[in-house]
Amino acid sequence: MILDVVMSRMNAFGRIALCGMISGYDGAPIPMARPALLLTQRLKLQGFIVSEHMASWPEALKELGGLVARGQLKYRESIAVGIENAPEAFLGLLKGRNFGKQLVKLI
Repeated sequence: MILDVVMSRMNAFGRIALCGMISGYDGAPIPMARPALLLTQRLKLQGFIVSEHMASWPEALKELGGLVARGQLKYRESIAVGIENAPEAFLGLLKGRNFGKQLVKLI
C-alpha cells in the first residue's frame, strides 16, 4: 500500500531504494495496485541490504549521529513501556502501527 502511494507521487525517471519488506515477513505476497506506474513513470527500483555495506558503517554512524545531535536529522520512534507490552508492540510493528523504530522500554 505504501509503495503504491509512493509510486503515484514519483517524478518521471525517479529512483526508489528498497530496504526491508516487513509487510511481507509473514510470507504473504506484497500487493501492488498500480504496477503500470513503474512503466509510465519510468521508475527505477533497487533493493539494498545494509549488511552488504558494513565497511561504511562506522563513517555513517559518525555522520548520522552528528546530524541528529545538531537537529538536522529528525527521527521518529514508537515506544512500548514494559516487557509485558513487547508482544503487542511486535504485532503492531508487523501491522504497520508504529512510526519509525519500534522500541520496548524496560522499566
